[in-house]
Amino acid sequence: MPKNYFLQTRDPDILEMKRGGAYLSAFGLPFLLAGLFVLQIPFDIVPVHLEERPIVLALLLPLGFVFTIAGAALVFGRSGVTINRRDRTVARWWGVLAPVKRTEYRLDAFEYILLDIHAGDKNTGDTCIVHLVGSGNTAPFYIPSPADYEGARKASEQLSRFLDMPLNNAAEEKLSADR
Repeated sequence: MPKNYFLQTRDPDILEMKRGGAYLSAFGLPFLLAGLFVLQIPFDIVPVHLEERPIVLALLLPLGFVFTIAGAALVFGRSGVTINRRDRTVARWWGVLAPVKRTEYRLDAFEYILLDIHAGDKNTGDTCIVHLVGSGNTAPFYIPSPADYEGARKASEQLSRFLDMPLNNAAEEKLSADR
């Protein structure tokens, strides 16, 4: 059975993709703790003997803020896409532990799902992307998915079945042309 890249919710008409938390939170925790520690030095909460106190404090305060903000974003930040078949909407959201900002689009504006590949340069590999594509003035809606071809293909097929939309696999055409 193929692995599902989107989470099926309790409602069979809603499909979700979430990012943030778990490993990303564990990665951000050292940055958050280091930032909080460094922020305590200028306020003498953590006593440190400094020869050049004004210059070092001028450097520590911004550095502490940068580490704290970056760590907090990684630990508490969340984002995702929610697709609702019943309401015919697709929404992109982000927030701190819970959705704060939500941008919603009508599914009726999209006609098909596009699986495409973007060639990397000498430092990066090729990446696959999945879009909902419409006609006219509708901009393509990016769907977060695995960067490798097999994973993105499975994700796009799952999405195609769920939305009952045709799938245009431009990545396969490009890959077969390269061979």
